[in-house]
Amino acid sequence: MNIYQVSEDDNNYMTVYFDPDEVEEKRGDDDFIIFTQPQSYACDWVPLELSIKACDSPPNIPTLSRWQNYLVLHEAAYKALEGMLGPYGEFLPCTYQGTKFYLFNPLTIAEDLNAVVPGSVTREGNLISGIEFDEEKLKEVPVFRSKESNITIYCTEAFKNIVESEKLEGLRFSTNLTHY
Repeated sequence: MNIYQVSEDDNNYMTVYFDPDEVEEKRGDDDFIIFTQPQSYACDWVPLELSIKACDSPPNIPTLSRWQNYLVLHEAAYKALEGMLGPYGEFLPCTYQGTKFYLFNPLTIAEDLNAVVPGSVTREGNLISGIEFDEEKLKEVPVFRSKESNITIYCTEAFKNIVESEKLEGLRFSTNLTHY
């Protein structure tokens, strides 16, 4: 089994994000934009409006993307992944021009499962230059984060396989787990 770092495919798909002013207006704070430590927002969540922009990409809206330390799922991706992801985080509803989307907030942390191989984490300044995970301890976990880099989302082979088999587009998977 492989572990992958998940990133958005911003070369081929538009970039999703939230307007901080709208977040502040609807939520009264912008904590989920600023804070990267895992915490639940479901109890006081107010659905937000996504923004999507094309930088240097074609005007393709992704069915599955990443924004900061969240996955962003179009309703089709939500239907395909809800059962797999549900036990490992929370789905926060949002919309884009009347279309349903969901933020998936991964709340499973590798360190809580003792799944970071001791002594494997190395840094170059603030950036991770090395990290290894105990795949056996993560075999049932589709996506997770690490306290070593709260903004990075990692996944297992099972998650990557379902994304590919369901043709959910907008993510890239890399076996390079570092910031380089």
